[in-house]
Amino acid sequence: MKKYFDWEQAFHYIWNNADHDGIWNGDAATLASEFSVSEDSAYSVLSELCDHRLIELVDERTYAITNWPELGQHD
Repeated sequence: MKKYFDWEQAFHYIWNNADHDGIWNGDAATLASEFSVSEDSAYSVLSELCDHRLIELVDERTYAITNWPELGQHD
């Protein structure tokens, strides 16, 4: 079954899989696999999240949640 995929779902997934410092070790391939979408689709959503300043690219396979303190504590 294909999961629904948009920037909100991607952000929710990243939030739930980030460490306590708000670092997510993943990339477009990770999202593509999780949501059964193309890597191009996943990359577009990651770019959208960066454009909205919700996450930022730290290196090739690492993103940081940029608004971590304003969003509340991560469990």
